[in-house]
Amino acid sequence: MAQTLTFNRSIFIDSSSIEEVKRWNDTGIIDGVTTNQSIMLKDGLNIRDFEKVVKLICKEMGKKPVSVEITDSSSSAKDMIKEAKRMNSFAPNVVVKVPLIPDTTKSLEVIKALISLNMAINVTAIMTFEQMVIAALATRTNKRASFISLFWGRSMEDQVKYRGRFDFMADYKRVGLESRVNSDPKNIVESTAVFLKEGEYENPKIIVGSIRTSTMVGESFAAGGHIVTITPEILMSMLFSQRTKETIEQFDDDWKKLQKK
Repeated sequence: MAQTLTFNRSIFIDSSSIEEVKRWNDTGIIDGVTTNQSIMLKDGLNIRDFEKVVKLICKEMGKKPVSVEITDSSSSAKDMIKEAKRMNSFAPNVVVKVPLIPDTTKSLEVIKALISLNMAINVTAIMTFEQMVIAALATRTNKRASFISLFWGRSMEDQVKYRGRFDFMADYKRVGLESRVNSDPKNIVESTAVFLKEGEYENPKIIVGSIRTSTMVGESFAAGGHIVTITPEILMSMLFSQRTKETIEQFDDDWKKLQKK
């Protein structure tokens, strides 16, 4: 996949349903697709469907990127690279998703290898600004389109359940406590956008995922996210305003009244 699309402000659809991908691609508003194992499970797929469905989605999207995730983070770097090669062979627009695995440099080794093999990469499962920095530096030299994915909703959960708890973080003193930048995913996106701008890095682009409401979409773009990846349900909810519905109904009713005059 040649890096011809800029993705400075784009929506991707977070789905493995070929019907939903086609439906939203036909509207002209989506510029890519993201998938993962949990999405495929939710969409009712099984292991036999995997390659077929990915290829169908890639065909539907043409030159637009389709992110497909390495399936076993516990495997060796060598096996992860092998799996990435297989996924990359599915279609020219495949983007290999590599989870940023804590407590090991394995992900970074895999990313470096995939860059040398000229693959497009999406570094995923990111919750903190520090992880975004590592992912950005790991992918900045890629000649193919690369992405770093902050999980907005899960980052909020990480703050409440773990990072914001002194009793939990006491075991991770080198990570640090009371981080302003990590206290809100908005801060993380804003800080990452500044980091990329000041570093003059065209690659990677910021994807914001783990979107639970349409207001999170707006917040993500307002904070400087290049791309927000959204489920079909949230995409549809972006169209909603009760006052819009009432206004359209009024206009329709008034047109009927005009016809009677």
